Amino acid sequence: MAGDLNIHELAVMDAREAPPAPPDPQSALPGATPVLHRYGRVNVVQPTGGSNGATEVPDDELPLMTQVEALGVKALRLRETPTYRAVKRARPRDGELWTSLGSCTTVVPTPEVDLGAPGFAGAPAPAPTSSYLEGSVAVGIVIVEGPTADLQFTEAERTKVVAEVQNGLSWYSTTNPAAGITFTYDIQIVRIDTAADPGAADLEALWRDPAMGALGYSADWNGVVSYVNDIRNRFGTRWTYCGFFTKYPLVHFAYASIGGPRIVMDYANDGWGPDNIDRVFAHETGHIFGCPDEYAASGCDCGGSWGRFGTPNSNCENCAADGVDCLMRANTFALCSRTPSHLGWATNVAGNPALLQGRFGLNGNFELTVPSAYDGIDFLWRNNDDPNLPWGEPTQFGQELGRVDALTMIQSNYGSPGNLELIARARDTLQFFWRDSGPDFHWNGPYQIATGAAGNPALIQSRFGQQGNFELVFPAAGGGITFMWRNNDDPAMPWSAPFTFAQDLGQVDALTMIQSNYGSPGNLELIARARDTLQFFWRDSGLDFHWNGPYQIATGAAGNPALIQSRFGQQGNFELVFPAAGGGITFMWRNNDDPAMPWSAPFTFAQDLGQVDALTMIQSNFGSPGNLELIARARDTLQFFWRDSGPDFHWNGPWRLL
Repeated sequence: MAGDLNIHELAVMDAREAPPAPPDPQSALPGATPVLHRYGRVNVVQPTGGSNGATEVPDDELPLMTQVEALGVKALRLRETPTYRAVKRARPRDGELWTSLGSCTTVVPTPEVDLGAPGFAGAPAPAPTSSYLEGSVAVGIVIVEGPTADLQFTEAERTKVVAEVQNGLSWYSTTNPAAGITFTYDIQIVRIDTAADPGAADLEALWRDPAMGALGYSADWNGVVSYVNDIRNRFGTRWTYCGFFTKYPLVHFAYASIGGPRIVMDYANDGWGPDNIDRVFAHETGHIFGCPDEYAASGCDCGGSWGRFGTPNSNCENCAADGVDCLMRANTFALCSRTPSHLGWATNVAGNPALLQGRFGLNGNFELTVPSAYDGIDFLWRNNDDPNLPWGEPTQFGQELGRVDALTMIQSNYGSPGNLELIARARDTLQFFWRDSGPDFHWNGPYQIATGAAGNPALIQSRFGQQGNFELVFPAAGGGITFMWRNNDDPAMPWSAPFTFAQDLGQVDALTMIQSNYGSPGNLELIARARDTLQFFWRDSGLDFHWNGPYQIATGAAGNPALIQSRFGQQGNFELVFPAAGGGITFMWRNNDDPAMPWSAPFTFAQDLGQVDALTMIQSNFGSPGNLELIARARDTLQFFWRDSGPDFHWNGPWRLL
């Protein structure tokens, strides 16, 4: 184990002369060996399932390596020593608030890039250097030394800097494996002739500008921007930034620019000491990728619009009554519920996805929601009017709920072409959201409508009532299934009292519900998973509104089932999918043109995904009478499948969405 992170890391040598550009995003599927750091031909990997055949770099290779490669290996060796691990266990000021950091994002004003300067003349504004922390990142470590011994670094101190950066950034990569984060390094040790001057008007520019000149860039801020973009281009990474380490006097011992491109740190690290460089560098890297400070001395407040998803800073110590200590607030390797959103971590998903084909666009766009693995809900849509069928970037809402466990979504007949209506389960509560039909497309809520919930809820807008009532079912936390409905003909739109049935099943884990074309205006049809069995229920259209069942229809089930009544057959067959307990996805259908209404034998596909945790399915207007479209969550990825309308009825996929 390296450092104080509960992970195993291994330094391996790439046989090629130069490493290829890292995959972006890195695969998170089984069998992948995540590459955490790249130093030239040296990769620091996190072996999964053993070493995956990787061989540790032997020490006798060190003299044959470049400076960057050797420092990467020496840094890992240092982190693996008992002394280093013991120091981390007794870390100075562990858990303390970052009070002495002050406002570590405004100490030094960030000059604007001069687009008329050499190298920028006639060029557009530079691309963002660090919009969100996913994929491949180029990191420049620039150790700036002066002409006197007190301004210079020993060999051990240089290795210590690289080891501390490595430890701090390993924490980011392994905290969110689905983001596929790989850090690729350029390391420069620059000695300049400039004397220290504690009274200089710009303490950073005093040493930074000659250092950039010594590296062959313009001796000003534009040189920093050129350098970080140069290493991004050289390594072929998505993002880039640099960290300056020095012993020259600074206005403040550590600070960064929100959104990049640079961090500045004093090696002594003030009262926190060099043994906390890893956490301070990780904290400042948070700023690079959009995170605000959360400790009181920074002057933070609970508002604002921060990071990729414009999330407020609601863990700020000055105003968050229920705030928690985390990296942006205190000396700890921990995340509060807001920081992942600030970092832009959208690829981590949890719970069950919910897909529909809406009435937006000529062809009807796909609208998709899924709980974030950290907090709130991710929303994205597919433009079905574009021949390339592109999915948009995810946006987030509902972060104030914290972790969302499950959800359900429909498009209603409110608004034009129709509002999106969503119910999310957070812990044992059900929270209601709705999104207007435009032009703002604003998510409203949450509004709590129930407690005592477990599993996943299922919402439909039925044909009961003039407007069409909302019908809701969810597993009851105490066992059985709870039903509620909203009277949409009443201007107050009240929800009924909850009614629980099927308690004899015990704990119900997941369910799905539709309104069929049996009865008038249509029976409710429900399939519930209890343990590994699927149990079928139906409720008549009145006058008794009686729930009938259960009737067991399948075994070997996991996750949540998804049921639709399709346009196949005269009556419209039932089409059912569910995660198979042994891996992959199982499909069954009920022949509703046969008076006996038999269910088919189960057919399992997508076993290569391994365990599928949750899924959602619709019938689209692609093909005739319509393809089945399915999105499955496997661990923290979303995978897309579709099945043609015949004659082969072939399942195509998977294609990873997130």
